[in-house]
Amino acid sequence: MRLLHITATHLNSVGGIPVVLRDLVNAQNQIDGFEARVLSLKANITEINSVFFDKLDGSFKKYIDSYQPDVVIFHSHYYFEYLYCYNYLLKKHIPYFIEPHGSFSIEGLKKSKFKKLISNNILLRRYMNRAKGYVFLSNSELDNSRFRTSSDIIIPNGITYEEYDKTFRDNSFNTFYYIGRYDIKEKGLNSLFDALDILEKEGCHIRFNLYGKGSKREKKYISSRIKRYEVVEVIERGPIYGDEQRRELEQYGIMILTSRHEGFPMTVLEAWKYGNPCLLSPGTNVANEAVKNCVGWKTELNSEDIAASIKKAAKDYMERRNEYIVSCKRYVRKNYCWYKIATESYDTIMKSLEK
Repeated sequence: MRLLHITATHLNSVGGIPVVLRDLVNAQNQIDGFEARVLSLKANITEINSVFFDKLDGSFKKYIDSYQPDVVIFHSHYYFEYLYCYNYLLKKHIPYFIEPHGSFSIEGLKKSKFKKLISNNILLRRYMNRAKGYVFLSNSELDNSRFRTSSDIIIPNGITYEEYDKTFRDNSFNTFYYIGRYDIKEKGLNSLFDALDILEKEGCHIRFNLYGKGSKREKKYISSRIKRYEVVEVIERGPIYGDEQRRELEQYGIMILTSRHEGFPMTVLEAWKYGNPCLLSPGTNVANEAVKNCVGWKTELNSEDIAASIKKAAKDYMERRNEYIVSCKRYVRKNYCWYKIATESYDTIMKSLEK
């Protein structure tokens, strides 16, 4: 089977969809009878550094006629470049899937609601209707999707697993961290800071590190919130990547992610890889999975519940630290290594095409 992934997103190598695609196609091409490539419609492919990525420099028709894919997956949504592409795929009788990466969630559709309403009901309607199906990253994302077909499939994100000897800094039992974009509302950081306000008033001694980047306004907001604390210790450390990220995160305990909506957050898989359990909101789409498999806790997205959940997580982790570390590493290694995801993606796509 020849699979073509098509993307119109950026292709930097520091995270997000490009890194997921790079690791996925690398694994897919290790499977007998499976050939996969990524076609970038806009961005340069130099930084991603993969022999399986192509940049569209000429005619889309010529590329398709040359590669002759059996099936196509369009990644993300609201790229009008896809409209020309899908029409030619229909003409060539090549089935395609749409992988929205969280764009179809009920919560996600509330942002820029009017523009998305016009796009999904008028401009992109035929493109969506003619798809073979949609690709979701988890059962939770599928269940929370506003749009569905009878041939939807699930292909999760994966992780490149390496074994790490976990070391700790002083007071690591009560150290939490957040890593990601400083999107105050979408990532639920406003509710998280409100929870820290509650813990400050209660005199709870916890340390909280934030790793990420944002706009000047977002960083100003974070700085203003941090200045309120005397008992709770909050440090904004900026973005970290590569070896620096590994050194930092393997020394801490619990990751917090209170997003309003996600597709499938890679930061959760990375946390589990380092042996770090996660405190997660329902919008992350993996909160129930974390609780069920003893690799984290679930909190509702309100300040009172987040504050209570932080205290519970700190207590549980202090009592069962080694158990959590072992469970996280074992769970992600067993369920989310890229070769396993690639193998399952082949079987899932083949079964869907046979319908």
